[in-house]
Amino acid sequence: MPGKNTLLATLTLSLAGLLASAPLSAADVAVKPAPAKPAAAADDSAAGTELAQRLKAMTSVQADFTQTSQLSGGRQPQVVTGTLSARKPGLFRWEVRQPYQQLIVADGKDIRIHDPDLQQMTIRPLGDEWAQTPALLFSGDVSGLRQQFAISRRQNGALTEFTLTPKAKDAVFAGVTLQFKGDEPFAMKLDDSLGQKTSIEFFRVKRNGKLADSLFKLVPPAGTDIIRE
Repeated sequence: MPGKNTLLATLTLSLAGLLASAPLSAADVAVKPAPAKPAAAADDSAAGTELAQRLKAMTSVQADFTQTSQLSGGRQPQVVTGTLSARKPGLFRWEVRQPYQQLIVADGKDIRIHDPDLQQMTIRPLGDEWAQTPALLFSGDVSGLRQQFAISRRQNGALTEFTLTPKAKDAVFAGVTLQFKGDEPFAMKLDDSLGQKTSIEFFRVKRNGKLADSLFKLVPPAGTDIIRE
């Protein structure tokens, strides 16, 4: 398998966190200047309030996901599947199961990224950039959501759709769209600063269930190479 970047790199370094796109080989990312970012969407205070209320009402979420990343050069999209678990405050687990295995766990202090095929685990401290990632939507404090993003809302059939545009000029993604079907998260779409588009669909969503502490602890197998950043 080609060398992989991490989901975190696309969501924050961008979903973690993280929230988050699929790990890509270096060949999958076209070497080209980052496109100019679109003008920030007008901030809708009512939309921001509604989204914050929806997210605040979710103390935990667990779901299966299918993530599709559109690659450059007309190549076939990259599709990965796995499971997501998140619990407030600050606990996040993103487990890729197919077509390879990778586990990303945030325990409120650090992010651990385990690549079994490389026998390697990378540990990074959670920093301020966590507040600018889509992972925050599921696992963090959303009280400052409108400080980080311009937020708009629209109804798309049965789906309620919120679009978030980062206010920070150096954000690594250009926009995030979060869709709800009723009270449940249905899908997330991300545009990163290199023009890559990623969509994540959620299935078998469970809101506000009890999630074991063990889900957010990652002890690698003996012999794993530990890298601290």
